[in-house]
Amino acid sequence: MTQALLHGRTAVVTGAARGIGLSIASRLAAHGAAVALIDLDEEQTRAAARQVEESTGGRTMGLAADVTDAAHLRGAADDIEATLGPVDVVIPNAGILVLKTALEIEPAEFDAVLRVNLTGAFLTAVEFARRMPESGADGRIIFTSSLFGLRGGVGNSAYAASKFGIIGLAQSMAAELAPAGIRVNSVCPGQIESAMIRQLFSDRAAANGTDPESERAAFARHIPLGGLGDPDDVADTYVYLASSLSSYVTGQHIVVDGGWSVGSA
Repeated sequence: MTQALLHGRTAVVTGAARGIGLSIASRLAAHGAAVALIDLDEEQTRAAARQVEESTGGRTMGLAADVTDAAHLRGAADDIEATLGPVDVVIPNAGILVLKTALEIEPAEFDAVLRVNLTGAFLTAVEFARRMPESGADGRIIFTSSLFGLRGGVGNSAYAASKFGIIGLAQSMAAELAPAGIRVNSVCPGQIESAMIRQLFSDRAAANGTDPESERAAFARHIPLGGLGDPDDVADTYVYLASSLSSYVTGQHIVVDGGWSVGSA
């Protein structure tokens, strides 16, 4: 097990019970960080934490919290500090997707996406950032944005709005927190194997009168590196941003998309 890169770090990952969040937690632990996994379902999150601990030998804990509730996050932060110690790496990763056009989406649905993806990320980052100077550590906040934080697309009005907001939030916090030694960046995943993208393929198939595998194939043809990414492909970027290798990097967004944004030949 590789330990040196993040040895001594304590990290928090939200939306960590599955998908990219679970891969991030696992990769951080594999590189030596103690990791707290946060998600809504307590049983699923604890099971994910046990899975990470068993596969990496690292120290983990899993707990349930609603990232849209500041009081929930405050209680979770207290529990994490009491169990794992002061947190110096925070990854607000929890997110939801509603695939509807701007004329179709209900205001309540639009608000829910922004509430989880943007406000939840803000509340998570702020809760732990306020505690970081107390630890005397070289703090890191790493947001999860998206390719749709850099460009819009059909059916992505709410999701893109939330992920564009993440870029602006990360850049603003990077400027504000630099004097405290806290680096703030964001990662923009492309088309990555996950429950969310499988739902996307199903939704697009229903809208287009096709099938999910046809939608998957159409996406894959646009990726120069040959197909959808694995969650670990994205997770290693978070490891880099959490480590001393990125000590002079702040206010940046890193795209991990297999070349999607430059298109196929």
